[in-house]
Formats: sequence, structure tokens, C-alpha cells
Amino acid sequence: MRKMNRDQAIKWFRTLDPMLAVPAEPFSSPEYIFEVKWDGFRCLAYLDDNTILQSRNRLEFGHKFPELEGITRLIRKHPAIIDGEIIIMEGGRPSFYELQKRGWTKDVRSIARESAVKPATLVVFDILLSGDTVVTGVPLAERKEILREIVEPDDRIFISEGIPGKGLEVYQACIEQELEGVVGKRADSLYYPGRRVEFWKKFKKAHEGDFVICGYRQTHENTERVDSLILGCPVGNEMVFQGAVGVGLGGITGQKLYRELRSLIIDTPLFKVPQNVSRGLKWVRPVICCSVEFLEPARDGGLRHPVFRGLRHDLDPEECTGIAGAVPSHDRAADPDDTN
Repeated sequence: MRKMNRDQAIKWFRTLDPMLAVPAEPFSSPEYIFEVKWDGFRCLAYLDDNTILQSRNRLEFGHKFPELEGITRLIRKHPAIIDGEIIIMEGGRPSFYELQKRGWTKDVRSIARESAVKPATLVVFDILLSGDTVVTGVPLAERKEILREIVEPDDRIFISEGIPGKGLEVYQACIEQELEGVVGKRADSLYYPGRRVEFWKKFKKAHEGDFVICGYRQTHENTERVDSLILGCPVGNEMVFQGAVGVGLGGITGQKLYRELRSLIIDTPLFKVPQNVSRGLKWVRPVICCSVEFLEPARDGGLRHPVFRGLRHDLDPEECTGIAGAVPSHDRAADPDDTN
């Protein structure tokens, strides 16, 4: 194990990116520890004389969470670099909406007020530095032991313990409690900063629904490809906004959709859309349906983490049930007409 003084530790911290997981189907294995996927802001924290919170893209954002400044007092060995997620609880579950609201807020007084009413918590699940010792080369099970030795749990910080072996059971429990999903980590895995590796696998709760394509956007008009789709769903005699999707439109998929949609362009908007969606929007006749996977409905009427899965040429627009008719994605058979 490598030794590091305080100056070296803070310099190293500034260059760090967290280790990342790969997507996977739910599974159980005695070689893995299964943890709740907390649906928060990923965060590396440097804890010494003060608390420094660093986002996944290396931005300092501790000023957004002043209630976490004191967590360094709950660490028994300094300096420490720990990996975790910042969450805000609402109704007994992490609320990504409340977290985003805090991230958007710039006014110091508003942040102070929100931190008192809806305080954040740092959920810790890994450690990179303990005292003067770099522990990234230590197996995960041992790193968890180090965390237990140095972290004093509190309302503002606690350890995500995980359950060995029982991935399917943990996943089912998360689904029942409407949590985001699960991360399975090999108990003997080392920590690889900034790398997405097979030793960590994530499986999320996901839903899949059928939507009507009501418009599209292009990043550059001369590319002759679609970069995002505007989704709708018929409710009574009108079409209702259901969000937008851009992920899954890469490669030939976006080109095929452009060729199919360009002849359907109309001048009349089908419904109101958020301002950030309206820029460069081309409306189309609502006659083509598609399947989209998503984590959950967003509070702005759209979708969280949507992924385009394919066209549904077997459906008529009036058969699309949108968000309200979505089913768990693993219950949906693959679409033979999927263009992705």
C-alpha cells in the first residue's frame, strides 16, 4: 500500500474520477456484494481540516450542501478520501427532484433554507485514502472494513453496507420500495479511479412504454439525422406531451428516422413543450409509434433517463398508452421491428 502526505493527498484528490459500473441484468452470486443504487449525486469527498465535495466531473459543489460541511468531524482518521452519493430523502425515499432543485439553486439564502428543511446526506460506499495510506489496491471487502473503522454514522453520513450474494432478492426489495436499482460489486475487486469495469455491475428499475412521435430535433440540419424525438400520448381528443428521448438514436437509427419523419413535417404545434425542448423543434404528423425505456416519470411531465428502443409499426397512435401504460422493461418482449 502506498503512503501519501497531506499535500500529495489533496493534489491527488483534485485529479480523481470515481470508478464506474457497467449495465447488467439482475443476478445473484456469492462473489458479489449487492448495494442499493441510491439515485443521488455521485461524489468524492476529501475530509481533513475541512470538507471538500467533488462531483463526478471534478467540480466543487460543497457550497450547495452546507449541511455536510461538518461530516469531517465524524471521520476518525484524517485525511480521508471517500466515494459515495449525496441524497435528499422525501417520503422515506431518495428524491432526485429535490436534489436537482438544490443543484439549480444559486441564491445562498435559499440554499441555507433548503438545507435546514430538507437536509442532504452523504451515503458512503467506498474509500480510496485512509490517513496516509492509499487503499485502492485493497479488495473491496477490506475497504468496507476500513470504512466501518473510520466513519462514525450520523444523520448526515452513513455507510451503504450491501448484502453478500443475494442480488435478486435485493433487487426485488428495491423495486417494491420504489428505489432506483442495485449495484453488484465483486468482494475481491480493487478500486480503479475513472474506469468503468466489469467488477461493478448495475441493474436499474426500468419501465417501457409506447409513445407517439410528435416531433424531432437535429443538432445540425445538414447531418440528415435525428438527434432527439418529442413524444406524445393521446388522451381523449388531444395529444399530451410525454417528454423527449435522445439516447439510443446513434448511428444508422437516427438516419433512418430522419428519412421517415422529414415527409411528415407540419407547421402547427401539437402541444406546449418546455422551453429547453422547443429550440429547433420540427413538428410531425402523429402517425408513427415507438417504444421507450425510462427510469420513472419526471415531475416536469417528461421521462427520467429515457432510451429509445425501436419503432412500433404494429401499433396505431390511439393504442399508445405512454407513461401511464408503461410496464417493467424485463416483461416486454423484444420488438421485431426495432431499428436500434
